[in-house]
Amino acid sequence: MVYDINYIVVESSAGIDWTSWIAIGISLLALAATWWQAHLARVHNKLSVRPQLEGHSHWEDGVYGLEVRNVGLGPAIITAARVYYRNGLVEGEGPLVIEKAFSYIPLCRLLAHEFFYSPYVLPAGQSIEVCKLTYDPAIQDIEYFLGGLLHLEIDYESAYSEKCPMYQSRRAPSLEEPS
Repeated sequence: MVYDINYIVVESSAGIDWTSWIAIGISLLALAATWWQAHLARVHNKLSVRPQLEGHSHWEDGVYGLEVRNVGLGPAIITAARVYYRNGLVEGEGPLVIEKAFSYIPLCRLLAHEFFYSPYVLPAGQSIEVCKLTYDPAIQDIEYFLGGLLHLEIDYESAYSEKCPMYQSRRAPSLEEPS
């Protein structure tokens, strides 16, 4: 077997090739600018998809309803939900916890309810009707009445896993005078 070996000879000059170094510098600056733009875009996107849960209640002709709406710009990822009756946690989850909580409430009858199992994604612009009930005409202010007995707390986060302020249903003002 005969091998043909060729040598490549490169002559080097004693001077510095500034063109190559300037090209490398410009490339590194372009890379840094691209990284900075990506960082700013991510920060902007986090603000653009932030959820906001709000409670909306309505009552008419002895029928009361409470719904939780996502009025923010992005989906709300609900990580936990708790219902309290007289400041004690109502055990359970999903729709059954609503049934159980309202079984303790006198003068009210639950007509319909909707709840979820955690984790749950509530898209922007959507809502959950937590409860719809009839109440006795002797109850003059149903929100005050229910707020003194029941309390709902919902923990949620954005699509970027940022914790959002906990949603809390309205509570009745304390009947005790502060000392």
